[in-house]
Amino acid sequence: MDDVHDGNLVEASAHAGVPYARLRDIHAGRARNPGVATLERLVSAYGLPMEWFLDGAASDDGTIPLAGWAGFLPETGSPGRRITVPHAAWPLIRVLVQLEQRLRDLPATPDRPIIGSTTDPRAIRSQLTAFIFQPLLAATAAGCDSLGGPPGERWVAMLRDLGRFWEGALGGLVPDRVPSGSGVPLGGAA
Repeated sequence: MDDVHDGNLVEASAHAGVPYARLRDIHAGRARNPGVATLERLVSAYGLPMEWFLDGAASDDGTIPLAGWAGFLPETGSPGRRITVPHAAWPLIRVLVQLEQRLRDLPATPDRPIIGSTTDPRAIRSQLTAFIFQPLLAATAAGCDSLGGPPGERWVAMLRDLGRFWEGALGGLVPDRVPSGSGVPLGGAA
């Protein structure tokens, strides 16, 4: 919660769909047995392996596994450069996951937004990544170093901003959902 949401438990509760009080107790170390349903929500929300919670790895060094949403940026003459959106940029991951699912649920026709009749998972990820990252790709083409350099706080902040932009721009295509028991809409409390 500290790494991904800068310690904002309300934001984490809304994102994971775990009631705030339960998440607060877990964060403070007061919840010794959070329950399978809670762990499953955390696993699903952050793409973490269940073992990370169960075998003690979560408390070993205090860091989350290096993971996130993997996509492919277009490059001339190649299948694309792999890019990983880190968990710390969770608004963007939320957009990517929900948009990808929504698009896959639509019939594979040439009229389907963004991905058309594509059915190959890697091609879908590549087209989706190119669409979502278009503002940064355009900035890079204009001479800005938007996609260059090592990942760091500036990169994560830029990805968070990009996620917030797409949350607003996509409107009803990626609707906010209200996790049961949280009482807070996903797009709420920043």
